[in-house]
Amino acid sequence: MSILEAPRRRARTRFLARLSLAPFALLLGATPAAAQDAGETMPLEPLAIFKTVCLGGGARLNRKTANEAGVATLPDPARRALGKLVPKTQAEAAVAGPADPAAVPNRMYQIAGGPLYLLVPSAVATSAAPLADSCMVLWQSAGEDDYLAARKVVLPNEDSVPMYLRPNSKPNGFVFATSVTGQSRLTLATYGGWIALRSSTETPPADPK
Repeated sequence: MSILEAPRRRARTRFLARLSLAPFALLLGATPAAAQDAGETMPLEPLAIFKTVCLGGGARLNRKTANEAGVATLPDPARRALGKLVPKTQAEAAVAGPADPAAVPNRMYQIAGGPLYLLVPSAVATSAAPLADSCMVLWQSAGEDDYLAARKVVLPNEDSVPMYLRPNSKPNGFVFATSVTGQSRLTLATYGGWIALRSSTETPPADPK
């Protein structure tokens, strides 16, 4: 490990702890005083959750509105949207299958009892579990505006979205977009009316030496 790699690894470990261990402790029944000291509870809208937790690095879950759930309980279109977050290109995403619950060790919380889920990092990503270190939000879309707003998060400098790049209503249809800023990658995938957003760390190219 190089001198530069050690601080990065420690920072990543702290990030994982903030997103998984602390919220889970609150869900298990932190006292009201402790919860109040920890800060405000997480918002209940998908994009606000993504910005607060996945981009902001922290939130305070409330067991009245967030309940732990399993990826295996998700409907097939939702798992397919998750599966399409793994690739880095449109062509690869087009043929990607549904996420295997065994390959998604992330802690997943259902928000407000509806078709809205937060998945937080739980481990270092591996080839068998490529999403393990990612923070994701998954929800059933209420309409095209949901998709356009989500795409704006991933591609903030895109002035307009051509009609052919917008999700269609076909059950097997999907749309994919991704962007990289520094060492952060944001990815959007839709499938069968479900929208998935992912925040992950982009591994820098290997040193040719």
